[in-house]
Amino acid sequence: MKIHFLGGVREIGGSCIAIETDYGKVALDYGIKVGEKVTDQFPKDFDAVIISHAHLDHSGNLLSLSRVNPVIVGSRITCDVTTDLLHDMIKIQNMNGNHFPYNNQDADNIKKSWWIRDSIALPGMSIQLYPAGHVAGAKMTSINAGGKEILYTGDFCLHDTEILEGSKPENLPKKPDALIIESTYGGKVRLQRDELVNQLFRQIRNTIERKGNVLIPAFAFHRSQEMAKRIDQAMESGILPNYNVYTISPLAHKITGYFNGYKQFFTQEIQQQKQPFNYQHVKQLHRTGQIREPAIVICTSGFGHAGASFHLLTEWAADEDNSVVINSGYLPPESPLKIAKEKGELIKNGYTIPVQAEVKQIELSGHADQGELIQLIRALKPKRTFLVHGEVEQAQLLSEKISGITEAYVPEKNEKISV
Repeated sequence: MKIHFLGGVREIGGSCIAIETDYGKVALDYGIKVGEKVTDQFPKDFDAVIISHAHLDHSGNLLSLSRVNPVIVGSRITCDVTTDLLHDMIKIQNMNGNHFPYNNQDADNIKKSWWIRDSIALPGMSIQLYPAGHVAGAKMTSINAGGKEILYTGDFCLHDTEILEGSKPENLPKKPDALIIESTYGGKVRLQRDELVNQLFRQIRNTIERKGNVLIPAFAFHRSQEMAKRIDQAMESGILPNYNVYTISPLAHKITGYFNGYKQFFTQEIQQQKQPFNYQHVKQLHRTGQIREPAIVICTSGFGHAGASFHLLTEWAADEDNSVVINSGYLPPESPLKIAKEKGELIKNGYTIPVQAEVKQIELSGHADQGELIQLIRALKPKRTFLVHGEVEQAQLLSEKISGITEAYVPEKNEKISV
């Protein structure tokens, strides 16, 4: 087998890795970089494209395949959410007046091409998918061909969250010839999940005491639902006092319907609830003008660069009674959230807005940290390990830590390696 690292190496975004044998060729993910458009940078002659999960950095370039009738493989919720995210991308491009060569029919063609499978057989190749944690429906991919095995993690985590079980190393294939693993947090060790959740609740309580607003930018898929469920349960149990709590995102609201319909992707506790993502204390709004302040608002975009989150960020930033909670660890360099946190200012329509609100980063991430990355590598004992989906510094820090366990390598973009 040959591995061709097409995208998502030495950086985050645009994930795509080709696996080629004498009999066929498979793509592992087909993504875009945040803030960039669909491109024709990747080949189209794949026998199958396997999508690890629905985030656009792993699926967003599928539109470029929409007119070649590809075979796309992934979970049911990944199929549904990816289709909606592609429709949303098309809508945003059209609203911004960009000449976008794809339309809603192209997004629908992707859905029609989708195989809902956990295993498939291609000539000379067998493929198996395993739960990855991270977000609902995320999968790792194992490929066997010619007596060799490659395991691709995509984005994953081993820890359980309030709504999702982590990946189980004991259920994954051992001693693969090659492990292709994310390294987003290859150099970082986070606090335990319970402590991070407690930090979030303390931040919210402190803001409630001064009657301020809490802005929580979140991705429409998974993070919005997880955050809403977390706060809803905390108010139901008395951990948080009652307060106005809203979500604002038509896309997140639609995806919440999938979460109620596909309960099998979640924890046993969630599965036992009739409509687990119908909240008691969190209300869905259509626009920011409906907010009754003071309030907690969970809204898109997750990086704060557009939509309700950018509007509220610029509206609320100057008031020291307010809080902004960043729950993502990675922020693109141009993200208003990153600029607000590091420089204490925002730019809107050429004007500078001083940030007096408390900006707190609490990394309730769905990614494995360095400890979990090492834990997985120790459990699987791969012969060779390739570090992708991470900035160079993070990948190299992880490489140093695992060099005694496995042969570790940080590939270059477009590099080809034989297994």
